[in-house]
Amino acid sequence: MSLKNKAIAGFKWSLVDTFLRYFLTFFIGIILARLLSPRDYGLIGMTSIFIAVSKVFIDSGFSDALIRKIEPLEEDYSSVFIFNLILSVFFYIILYCCAPLISTFFNEPKLILIIRIVGISLIIGALSIIQTTILKKRLDFKLQAIIGFFSTLISGIVSVSMAFSGYGVWSLVLSGIISGLTSAILLWTLNKWRPQLFFSFRIIKEHFTFGSKIMLGSFANMIYDNMYYMLIGKLFKPTQLGFYTKADGFQKLPASTIDIIVRQVTYPLLSTIQSEPYKLKNTYKILIQITSFLVFVLLFGLAAVAEPFIVTLIGDKWLQSVPFLQLLCFVGIFYPLISINCNILNVKGRSDLSLLIQILKVILSIPALILGYYYGITAMIFGMIGASLFLFIFIIFLTNKMIEYSVKEQLTDIGKSFLFALTVVFPVFVLSYIIHFKAPLLLVTLFVTGLVFYVLIGELSKNKEYNMIKELLLSKLHDIKA
Repeated sequence: MSLKNKAIAGFKWSLVDTFLRYFLTFFIGIILARLLSPRDYGLIGMTSIFIAVSKVFIDSGFSDALIRKIEPLEEDYSSVFIFNLILSVFFYIILYCCAPLISTFFNEPKLILIIRIVGISLIIGALSIIQTTILKKRLDFKLQAIIGFFSTLISGIVSVSMAFSGYGVWSLVLSGIISGLTSAILLWTLNKWRPQLFFSFRIIKEHFTFGSKIMLGSFANMIYDNMYYMLIGKLFKPTQLGFYTKADGFQKLPASTIDIIVRQVTYPLLSTIQSEPYKLKNTYKILIQITSFLVFVLLFGLAAVAEPFIVTLIGDKWLQSVPFLQLLCFVGIFYPLISINCNILNVKGRSDLSLLIQILKVILSIPALILGYYYGITAMIFGMIGASLFLFIFIIFLTNKMIEYSVKEQLTDIGKSFLFALTVVFPVFVLSYIIHFKAPLLLVTLFVTGLVFYVLIGELSKNKEYNMIKELLLSKLHDIKA
C-alpha cells in the first residue's frame, strides 16, 4: 500500500476510532452526570494530576522514540516493555503510600481508598503501551478502533450499572480500571507480539536520549492540564471543581478528538517523509488548514449553544458549568494547533524545542493561577486564554525555522478558517439571545440554524477545507451505500 493510501486509511480508521470512543464516552457521560453529583466528579478531579504524573514517567517518551525509529528490533520492544512494567509497579507503591498525605492536602478522607484503587490502572496501562505502539508504528488504526470501541463500551456499561445501583463516585473509579483491563486483554489477544526475556540498559539509554525530552515535555503539559484542578480543588468545594471538570470535559470533546486523530496518524506518517522538505511542508500545511477549520467551527459553535446544550443533556443542576464552558472553548481552539506544531518539532528531531514549549506553557499559566487565587475561576480562565494565544504565536515562529512555513503563511491559512467559523456561528449566537424556547427545542433550533449557515456559506465561498470535508463525507456515504 502506498504512503498516501496508508495515510488515508489511517485517517479514516483513526477518525472512526476516536469518534466511536468519544461518542460512547459522551453518551455514557451524560447518563452518569444525571445520576451522579458534581461532588463525585470533583473527587475524581482531585486524583487526576497524581495519576497523570505517574503515567508520564511510566511511558518516559519511549513510545514516541520507538515510532520515530525507522526499524526498531524485537530487543527494543522487549527492553522498553520490561522497563515500563517495572516503573508502573514502582509508581503504584508510591501512590499507595502517599494516599493519606493527598487526602490531608485536600481535606477529603475518602480520597485515600479512591487513590489506592485508581492507581491499579497504572500497572494495567503499562501492559498495553508497547502493544499500542506497535499498532501505531504500522498504522494499524483499524484494530485500535475495534479495541477502543469495546473497551469503552464494556467499561461504560459497568459504570452506568453501578451508578444506577447507588455506588456514586465508585462508578467513576472502576470505569477507568475496567476500560484499561479490557483494552489490555484485547490487545494481547488480537495483536501477536509477545515480549522476549531480554533487557538491555544500552537500549533504554539510547531511546531515553530522545524520549526523555518528550517525557519532560509531557510532564510539563500534564502539569499545565491539571494544576487548575489542583487550585480549584484546594481553594473551592469539590462541587465547584465538579462544575469546572464537566465544562472542561465538554470543551475537550471536539478539541481533543481532532488533536488525537491528527497526531495519531501524522506522527508516524510525517516521520517517514522527514527527509523530504517539500513533501513534508505541503502535507503539514494541509493538516494545519483542516485542523484549524474543524476546531474553530466546532468550538465556536459549542460556545454559542452552551446553555441549552448543558441543560438538555445533563440537567439544570449543572447550569453553573455554562460560563466555564463558553470561556474554555476559547482556550481549546489553540490546543490542537499548539500540539500539531510541537509534532513537527519532534519529527525533525528537535524534542528539545518541544520540551521548551511545554515548560513555557507551565510558566505562562502562573498569571492565570494567580488570577484564580485572588479573583476566582472565571478570571483564571481569561488568563488561560491569554497564555494560550501567546504560546501559539511563539511556537509558529519555531515551526517556520523547521520547515520554512512562514508565520504570515500559517496565520493566513488559519485566519481564513477563523473568519469562516465566525461568519457561520455569529447568527447562532445572536439567535440564542433572541428566542426563548425550552432548552431541548432551542438546542435543535440553534443546531439546524448553524448547519444551514455552514452549508450555505461553504457553498457560496467555495472554501477549500469545507470542500475537502464534504468530499470525505460523501465518499464515506458512497462506501456505506455500496
